[in-house]
Formats: sequence, structure tokens, C-alpha cells
Amino acid sequence: MQNRRFITLLLLLCAAAFVAAVWGSVNCGMRLSQPDLAAEDALHLRRLIYFHFAVAQITVVGGLWLIYLRHRRWRRNYLLISYNDKGRHLNPPGIRMPSGHVYRCSLSSMEQAKLPPANGVPTLVYPMFMLSGQSSGPKLEQALQNAYKAQGAEEPEFFYQPVLGASPWLARAAAKLIREQLSRHPKAGVLVVAHGSQMPEPPPEPSLFCRRLRNLLPGTEIALGYFNQTPEAAQILAGMQSQHVLLLPFLLTEGIHTGRDLPTPEQAAACNKSLTRLPVVANLL
Repeated sequence: MQNRRFITLLLLLCAAAFVAAVWGSVNCGMRLSQPDLAAEDALHLRRLIYFHFAVAQITVVGGLWLIYLRHRRWRRNYLLISYNDKGRHLNPPGIRMPSGHVYRCSLSSMEQAKLPPANGVPTLVYPMFMLSGQSSGPKLEQALQNAYKAQGAEEPEFFYQPVLGASPWLARAAAKLIREQLSRHPKAGVLVVAHGSQMPEPPPEPSLFCRRLRNLLPGTEIALGYFNQTPEAAQILAGMQSQHVLLLPFLLTEGIHTGRDLPTPEQAAACNKSLTRLPVVANLL
């Protein structure tokens, strides 16, 4: 912080020197246009103009150099880690990332991936996971350490970001799709189905997502159920008031879970309901 303030002070001094040099050049030019000016004085004024011009150029170059020093510390590398190779195309929504500073890998193939170098630039790690827990926490950190050790490389300074499932952009994208469905089924409810967890407490991301959906879709029934964890999605489906239910998988990609673990239209029909399955949440971005 002290270095940044010192550089800011130098920038202000450069700006003041530039203004003074420009003013000096203009002043000398006005005096040079006076009639009956002695040749010796005219030569002196021309030298002053050249001097002020040189000072102005130096302050411009110095200012640009100071701006570079002030802002280079904000350069970042970005490491996007997906749970599997199917999610490697995903980007954290709402984040602008220069393509030359973006690195991608999956949790299973990290040791073979190209990883950010330890070149003095901090690395922001974005876990492209829907839920926080062991895989997106200790397991991921250990995998990174093992990958750098296997490659014989030094680790950069890592700053871990929240998982993809915590992004508010997910709820916005889902709300947009749900509004389109509500135009055809005005009284439909939404059942969000998330992956179960073995953690002592359920990950907060599904509940946070549903809370955001309720704020974006007031008056719409929003329910949350799980597979491999209670409350089970099939039980929640049976207890919903809406006769037509929009099933929204809180998952990263289409895969085994979408074909095996989600409530089916047959289960919905058994409790006198109809079901429309929406794409997985991450595919809405």
C-alpha cells in the first residue's frame, strides 16, 4: 500500500511538471512574438522552449512508466478447474479474463495439464463445481500440489474463488428460462434437484440458488430436493402444490445422474402431476 501511494505521489508530480512545462513553453512563445526583441533574448527564449518541450516529453514517458508499475501488480492468471473433462469449456460468468492468462484443467487430469507458472503473478483458481465440499476444497488443493510436484515446477500464489454453484448468474439465467416456460404453464412450480453430499451439513449452494430464484420469480413455487440425500427429490415432488412441475437439475453437465437419479414423468404421473425437464443449470450460461 505504501509503494502504491508513493507511485501515486510521483504521478501527481509528473502531472504538475507536465503542466508547468507546457505553460512555460506557451509563455516563452508569447514573449518570443514581441516586436523589437533583442536577438540574444530571442535565442534564450527558444532554448527555454526546447527545454520545456523536453521536460514535457520526459514527464509523459515517466508517467507512463509509473502507471505500468502501479497497475502491473493487478495482473492475474486464471486457473479454471472442472470436476471432469466435460466441464472444461465452462467459464465463470461475469468475469473478464484475458485469453492469454487463462489455464484450464480437470481434477482427474491435472498432472498432465499446462498450469500457470510462478512468475510473480497471482493465480485466481475458479473451481467449476456446483457444490462446495471435499472435492472443491482439500482434495483440489492437494491435487494442485501433487501436479506441480510431478511437473517439478514451483507453485504460484493461489487465491481460491467460490464454486460455480454460488454464482448469482446461474439464478438469473435459470429465471429467464423459467419465465418462458411459465408463459405456457402459468401455475407451474419448479423443483430444483441437487447432488447429495457426505458432508455433515448440506452444501449451501442449492439453497442459495433457490432463494435467489424466489426473489426473481415471486409467487412461483420453488422447491429443493436431492438424490443420494434427504429430503429426496421424489418425496418433494409428491408434496408440491403445483400440478405441473419444471424439473431443474442443479448439475454441471449432462451425464449419469441426469439419466438415472432424477424424478421421472412416470413418478410425477403417479402423484397426479406432469413434468417438464429443463437443461442442467450450468448449460444455461
